[in-house]
Amino acid sequence: MVALHVYFVLLVVSVDTAHGEIPNEIRQFVLSLLKEHDGEVIELKQEILTLRQEVSSLQSSYLKVLHELDDIRRKEEEEVSVPMETKMDDKIRKHPIKNLSPQSVTKSNASQNSTAWLPTIATKRRLVPHHMIGNYPAAYSAAMSINPSNLRHNQVLVFDSVILNSGNVYDKTSGIFTPNSKGVYVLFSTITTTPGKSLEAEIVRNGNVLCRIYAGDRDLYSPGSNMAVSALDIGDRVLVRIHDHFHEDGVTIDGAFSTFSGYLLYETD
Repeated sequence: MVALHVYFVLLVVSVDTAHGEIPNEIRQFVLSLLKEHDGEVIELKQEILTLRQEVSSLQSSYLKVLHELDDIRRKEEEEVSVPMETKMDDKIRKHPIKNLSPQSVTKSNASQNSTAWLPTIATKRRLVPHHMIGNYPAAYSAAMSINPSNLRHNQVLVFDSVILNSGNVYDKTSGIFTPNSKGVYVLFSTITTTPGKSLEAEIVRNGNVLCRIYAGDRDLYSPGSNMAVSALDIGDRVLVRIHDHFHEDGVTIDGAFSTFSGYLLYETD
């Protein structure tokens, strides 16, 4: 079709150039050919219109697929972002465990009643996960109501402002924590000194050092912290004290920003 049109245009131009006008016979012949192929031109236009509509439909389908993929990715990310501790809590709730609590079983019938689907955790070798229901026998935290100064060698630091004392395991008058069950405990202390002086302290179990703390700055208030994880027995004495003679004369502790805390991680036999 295109070649035919080009042929006739060249023909018309050549004739027009040679004679200055187009013979009537040729003009009529060209017009008849164009009229003959008008139907084909219309069909081509219709096909082009149809193709454009199909392309537009495909584009819409493509965008719809992209939106669906985004929704799928978003849902997958939400599922992955569920806290691991929540999943673990659900597994622990559904898992049959042994209840060795002396309140629920005795040695004589432990073999008959020690396994069950329980709503609470067992008291032996237990972890304390988030959202679990159970009896936490040992957890404490305390700060100081005063700002101790004129510190002595190996002086026990007394945290007399009790924040928590679950199980009544901490003595605010002596500053001593005494476990009421055998297990592994987490112990933590922060000591903050006023500007200009420094000191060293230590968390001690029955006279044995578990960890040491340093606090001090020449110009600023200076907090020092440390944590110990230790296996403790019933009746152990855990405290925070000044590390021997490693403290400057005149050093003062900022009591409101100094704490001593601890809790049971899990019980042991």
